[in-house]
Amino acid sequence: MLLGAAATCYLITLAALLERSGLTTSSLTLMSEATVDVTNNIFTYEAIKHSPIITLTKDASQDDIDKAIRIAHKAEGSCMISRAVAGNVQLSTEPTVLTSSM
Repeated sequence: MLLGAAATCYLITLAALLERSGLTTSSLTLMSEATVDVTNNIFTYEAIKHSPIITLTKDASQDDIDKAIRIAHKAEGSCMISRAVAGNVQLSTEPTVLTSSM
């Protein structure tokens, strides 16, 4: 449940930040992974990694691509769930930014 909450929060935050920045996306997808330790039948989250794939419109410039990457990292720190678990769970973001061929 924590992974689902963190992923949903991150994706909503990322979409809002991209929209506010004026970047137009043709697609936005996310894959999130968690590393969990199980000791004495107790599950403890150690890390969460978000890997968004941001597809910008075909007219996007290199500056737009760089901006999208910065925003993807900023969204991690702006997400309410991420802020709540910070210090207890290692958080990371590995964005991929593409441009649409159409």
